[in-house]
This record gives sequence, structure tokens and C-alpha cells, in this order.
Amino acid sequence: DFFNRINLIYGTISDYCTEQSCPVMSGGPKYEYRWQDEHKYRKPTALSAPQYMNLLMDWIEVQINNEDIFPTNVGEFSSSCG
Repeated sequence: DFFNRINLIYGTISDYCTEQSCPVMSGGPKYEYRWQDEHKYRKPTALSAPQYMNLLMDWIEVQINNEDIFPTNVGEFSSSCG
């Protein structure tokens, strides 16, 4: 539910934060966020804010839907939760 709400909020902001208006994913003038994953971006890579957020939201959705991390059946927990 939290993920869905964040996704809705991001959807409203994304109309104003485009590749042109937000060319860097940053947390102010001193902080730049770079994307790294095990697939396409093996080294920290500077991306526009929309690109970064799309990758982030996709990654979060994969984690949330991973039964090994968040089981949906009662009584089943991953060894990583203990």
C-alpha cells in the first residue's frame, strides 16, 4: 500500500520533472545520486531524475513481489528475516 501511494505521488511530480528540467538525480547542490545494479548499470551511473526514479520504482516493486523476501503465506519466512 505504501509503495502504491508513493507511486501515485511520484506520478503527479513526474509531469514537472522531465529529462530536460531534471537532468540529474540530486538531493540538493552537494548530493548527486547514481544508479548501480547487477544488470545494465554495473558501475554507479549518473542519470536524469526521471530515469533514476523509474529504475528505483521498478526495483522496489520487484523486491516487494519477491516471495523469498516478503512471503504472502502465513508461517513462511525467509532465512534472511531471522
